[in-house]
Amino acid sequence: MVNEDQLPFMLKLLDDKEPAIQEALREEFSDTSGDLSNEIAALAIDLKPADHQRLSELLLPGRRETLVHEWRVPQGGADALDEDWDSFEDLLRLISDYLHDGVTLRPALPDLLDMLAEDATAAKADRSENKLRFWMFESGKFVGNKDDYYTPKNSDLSWCMDTGLGNPISLALLFMLVARRLDLEVSGCNYPGHFLARIHLDGKPMLVDCFHRGRLISVEEILNENKNISPYAKQAILSQAPLGHIMLRILRNLEHSFNKLKQDEDAKIFKLIFESMQP
Repeated sequence: MVNEDQLPFMLKLLDDKEPAIQEALREEFSDTSGDLSNEIAALAIDLKPADHQRLSELLLPGRRETLVHEWRVPQGGADALDEDWDSFEDLLRLISDYLHDGVTLRPALPDLLDMLAEDATAAKADRSENKLRFWMFESGKFVGNKDDYYTPKNSDLSWCMDTGLGNPISLALLFMLVARRLDLEVSGCNYPGHFLARIHLDGKPMLVDCFHRGRLISVEEILNENKNISPYAKQAILSQAPLGHIMLRILRNLEHSFNKLKQDEDAKIFKLIFESMQP
């Protein structure tokens, strides 16, 4: 475990090229939770970019251990999440903490969501699902990360709120989680290949493409105009995506993203977590 009194001296050794020094640092920093952001902020230490990156790498084993240790598989697997929003959000927090660098200080995911909901209220976007959609997406506050679609960071909701970027599922989740705080009804649509959100507008169900600035899609029109739509896609359009199914999709996305980056250990972790969530 890293001693806070020793931390300033250890940080000064980050750029030391001596193999024995680097091995000692690796052992010390791996025996942490993987996040020293509070300690570093308290010391008012401004790390050079290279040292920042090196420290994050040294802390990664600790973040891996924390994720595996704290992940709680519901009895019955993903299906048991159902409408358990508290457990669902806690798992999203664990993913967010894991994908963070462990060095930069930032609020916890629930606090960031609370602040986003407060901003929406101040902007009077809490008056309807459609006003919230406009405020979050059509305004350009949140947009699809087209330039780096497969980065694992897209699954870090805290990062998404900080940058205004995300993939289809992360942006839809922000919409859903903020709406829930405002007593609005927004659900998920587990459409194959492109996750969507669902709201009602003038009593009619509408799909929201959060990735493309909140574009509205009429459920009625998409069913009438696509006669060859698959049974799976039709079921997704007509029903609310269960929270457990959403979580499984996130885990699969992360496994795929880390495989593309050839980060085999991280990909394996999310593969194993995915398998553990099976009923």
